[in-house]
Amino acid sequence: MTSDEDVEPSHDSQPAEQAEVFGPIDAGALREIRDLVVNQEPLVEEASLDDPLNPQTLSVDLSDGVGAASTARIDIRWSLAGNYAAHYTDTQGRDFRFDCHPKPDAPTRHFHPPPDAPSRPVEPSCITVREAPLVTRAVLQRWRYAYTNGTFEGLNDAENPP
Repeated sequence: MTSDEDVEPSHDSQPAEQAEVFGPIDAGALREIRDLVVNQEPLVEEASLDDPLNPQTLSVDLSDGVGAASTARIDIRWSLAGNYAAHYTDTQGRDFRFDCHPKPDAPTRHFHPPPDAPSRPVEPSCITVREAPLVTRAVLQRWRYAYTNGTFEGLNDAENPP
């Protein structure tokens, strides 16, 4: 199901200097991603934009999480410049992120590993595709891999998903 109602803001907000590098948000891409997520992932309970008129974040609530997590959420941001952030968090306090944006001393496409998705160090991301639908499918595929296996081991080890 989809909703444009207000939701709790993502705790993945970036400082002003990073937001300038990230670029303005692409509302059309967020709506396209929302529809794709709802159609592709059966564990989606709700996919909602934080603001229906000027969305900054798409929050995808999942009815289950990896391992012992009872629920999870993936917050997605997508910019007009093609930069993105897909941040997973769950009820066990575990986080990871697949990002694509300029970051000093790091590859543009990078992965913040679990369990806490630290700002540093990051790893090169296994996701090399650029288009919003393909990146979305890749993120869902990697999440589904972790979910099916009940572990985050190997989460960033795929070769060019999806």
